[in-house]
Amino acid sequence: MDQRSRITKTAYLTAMIGLLTLLAGCGGGDKKQAKNENNCFDNPIFFMLCLASPTDGSSAASAKGSDASVAANLTAVGEYEPNNVLNNANIVSMPITSMLEGSVGEVGDTADFFIFTPSHSGEHTILLCAETCESGIAGDTAYIMIYDQNQTTIAATPIGTIANQEITAELTAGFAYYVEINGYNAAGANYDYRLAVLEN
Repeated sequence: MDQRSRITKTAYLTAMIGLLTLLAGCGGGDKKQAKNENNCFDNPIFFMLCLASPTDGSSAASAKGSDASVAANLTAVGEYEPNNVLNNANIVSMPITSMLEGSVGEVGDTADFFIFTPSHSGEHTILLCAETCESGIAGDTAYIMIYDQNQTTIAATPIGTIANQEITAELTAGFAYYVEINGYNAAGANYDYRLAVLEN
């Protein structure tokens, strides 16, 4: 039994040292950043770990107000179906460095739900993007709602009124929040959207 316990501890320590070694390849400062980014693409394990570890210590999607170029340069990522009820919400990692593309309005898919956990407490802007995600679109075909972890509505754009589809809400780090895009007024047609969640 003692030998088995020692083998288990040794295997655990070896795995942890290996994991720390892999993570060390992702970090770095300004001088090493280009080299480390290349390491992330050389090996699939490095790539997955580097996605979880920012290389420069900054939030990539933070500060819509202080760095509008972030909102203008988000890459597009498609939704995963089914996500038409709260319990099937697509999980989104924070900070978001991409805009989420989807479609609502067809029979059986009148709404799409996303769930995320902010990495920083403070104001967040959730919007349906116009040409870029620097501003929201105006319209009444769809609306946005934000729910807290108890699935209680905490903010929404107006329903049935042409309005800017953009919400700014105070969110707390570590708590789950849901975003709903509802194409209630799409008249049976598909309503294609691009959604962004930005840390202010």
